[in-house]
Amino acid sequence: MSRHKIPDGYTGHILKGNYSQSLKDHIAHCIQDFQRFDRLETPAIPYIAAWQETQHVIWYEFVGEQLIQLLGCDYADASDFFRNCIVERHIYSKIDRPEDMQEVILKSDELIERKSELREEVKKSGILEAVYKIVAADGKSYWLKDQARVKPFKKDNIFISIGNLTIVTKEMEAEEHLKRVQKALQKSKQKYKNLAIHDNLTGLYNTRHLYHNLEQLIKKSASSGRVFSLVFMDIDNFKQVVDTYGHLNASKALQEIAATIKKNLQTPAYGVAYGGDEFVLVLPGFDKQKALDRAETIRQRIKKTIYLQEVGLNVHVSSSLGVSTFPDDAETLSDLLALADQAMFSVKERGKDSVCGISYETTKDGNRIGNIVSYDCQKFDGTAPD
Repeated sequence: MSRHKIPDGYTGHILKGNYSQSLKDHIAHCIQDFQRFDRLETPAIPYIAAWQETQHVIWYEFVGEQLIQLLGCDYADASDFFRNCIVERHIYSKIDRPEDMQEVILKSDELIERKSELREEVKKSGILEAVYKIVAADGKSYWLKDQARVKPFKKDNIFISIGNLTIVTKEMEAEEHLKRVQKALQKSKQKYKNLAIHDNLTGLYNTRHLYHNLEQLIKKSASSGRVFSLVFMDIDNFKQVVDTYGHLNASKALQEIAATIKKNLQTPAYGVAYGGDEFVLVLPGFDKQKALDRAETIRQRIKKTIYLQEVGLNVHVSSSLGVSTFPDDAETLSDLLALADQAMFSVKERGKDSVCGISYETTKDGNRIGNIVSYDCQKFDGTAPD
């Protein structure tokens, strides 16, 4: 091909523009080679793209016939049509090691916002590797893998991208399917993991989580010198709710009571469905008085709430709550639970619908005496054993 002959059907700018002869010769030879390659009708779609340093418009010096058929446009409009039909662009970049490949997915609007940034990255690396999802002229979606090398012509302030597009729709659809399956499996795994530590009825944590977590909390609190408290809670006369409204409505009432508990606890505090109408509250960082205050707040909220309204019933319940604190009252899981349970039963014995805890004092002879105290810290008659 002579320097002055323009290929038939040429719609580019360089061969007809005011550019250096070396650039024109390079483009002319590449077009000649790509025309021959394109006539072989291989799966690869060759192209030559160009853009100026000071402008943001990319055009094709050459593009294979197969892309024109996909886009349903003229050669002169191929660049605009291709850009407008892109739905997603997937970029694959290495982090530290070759096996650490990161995939970045950009939607069409993000491509517009980041086009200057992306172009700068390509200029620095000299290599373009991406996968595009496009909507073609026939309305179908296709995936095109783009691989190219970028060469600067500084004298002309031009960058040339020489590469090819390959249709990889089947491979990318298989990859997307695999991702959906993996996501579903991960979601299922997380679901069963949550079910393993949560109560099915109330959504609160279950006793399995309680025992495991409390052992860890005791170790952590002992090493850091921090306190925490437990609250043992029982719904008063709940059997009457069961007998009056049936088991299904009673279960619904427990769900609603659990929701009241959740609303009044902030992480890291949490509630546990201990069994039947019994609950345990775990309050990290709460000393005795703070725990009594929170227990009293929950008791009042439960008493003021009307349950089972959604099924046309208006049910009022009350609760009895007992508090124990680590390390003041006990230093083992079983002792803490037993003391909180004992404090709760002391409420039951004295009329229910109240909060109390264990409070220890040291006598003159050095003995520790555990006293049952009410929410307002008034000591009841009688003592709790050590």
